[in-house]
Amino acid sequence: MVIRLDIIQTLAVAVIVLFVGGFVKKYVKILEKLCIPDPVVGGLLFSLFTLIGHSSGLMMFELDTTLQNVFMTVFFTAVGFSCDVRVLFKYGERALRFTVLLTLLVIFQNAIGLGLAKVFDIHYLLGLCTGSASMTGGHGTAGSFAPMFESLYGCNGALLVGMAAATFGLVSGGLVGGPVGNFLVRRHGLAEGAAKRREDPTQAAAHEQDLPLNARNMMLGAKQIIICMGIGTLIYLALKLVGITFPSYVGGMVMGVVLRNISVYTKKFETPLPEIDCIGNISLSMFVSMALMSLKLWELKSLALPMVVTLTAQVIFIVFFMIFVGYYILGKDYDAAVMVTGFCGFGLGAMPNGVSNMQAFTKKWGPSPTAFFVVPGVGSVIIDVVNALILTMLMNIFGPM
Repeated sequence: MVIRLDIIQTLAVAVIVLFVGGFVKKYVKILEKLCIPDPVVGGLLFSLFTLIGHSSGLMMFELDTTLQNVFMTVFFTAVGFSCDVRVLFKYGERALRFTVLLTLLVIFQNAIGLGLAKVFDIHYLLGLCTGSASMTGGHGTAGSFAPMFESLYGCNGALLVGMAAATFGLVSGGLVGGPVGNFLVRRHGLAEGAAKRREDPTQAAAHEQDLPLNARNMMLGAKQIIICMGIGTLIYLALKLVGITFPSYVGGMVMGVVLRNISVYTKKFETPLPEIDCIGNISLSMFVSMALMSLKLWELKSLALPMVVTLTAQVIFIVFFMIFVGYYILGKDYDAAVMVTGFCGFGLGAMPNGVSNMQAFTKKWGPSPTAFFVVPGVGSVIIDVVNALILTMLMNIFGPM
């Protein structure tokens, strides 16, 4: 039996999934302790439910996830509004460190994929499909490069492997970030400093404060976000015409930055940050919920032993890499620990996954405006650029082999 849900029904189920995730965390304390986000818990439970239905042949769900990309764009546009160019100098060094770490991660992920492809004697490009194409890149990058692997170099099955690997990464990225961050806080004695931040309003980002919201400002914030999203689509299309490919949400995020800073420097109009941030947080939760509830976990069964081994190695690597290398490169402090939780999320899955990790983590330990500026603000722009350049180079080297 096929259960088809339209766009409204899918949205309603996504909200139920959020409630279920919060309810389960309330009684399964280990999930709260490990800082696993509500949408990850609820989304995985729903995807497991659909797996049982698919495996038994009793039912299948067809979801209309049209709003998934809309929520993602709303979230990143709201992130853009949080960027005040006056603080760029303050976070410039962190951004540079972040870029270096991301580049290293992409290189090592591909080294693992290529190395194990050699060990198992499979096509090298399948190794890239389980490397940064699907890990740091997620479904979008895997879906872009895998067809080229198949058409240009005859790497059969690249798209299936890439999509299944990205699914595996999306799940694991939401699960390991919190535990790694908790380990760093306890190992390096960061809890006391984080607790002090909760008591210091100057340290708390707008989204981390319990500020009263205003209905007028909520409407104003929604209008500004929608305008930025609309102009952002034109930016995306213009860049695409000249051969520059960025994620579709980058244009909206850039316009959010522009509008916020015009407001700051001209004082001609207001950008209601608490309300904009509230809209962004709602959108993030809805996006992650939809992304995980629409996972087809049975596709993971199609992965052969080499792929399973490679993906397991990727998860183990990023855990140790972030604990023993990433934390130190990012600054060796509480902000670095928060960024590590986000790094695990998008380094294995997707940027919203990483931000969701950081939200759950900072809710427990304390605010980190630095992390919420650097990770989505810098990462969203450079991830695809760095990843695409390295993948293109490796494709040309190993594709003919």
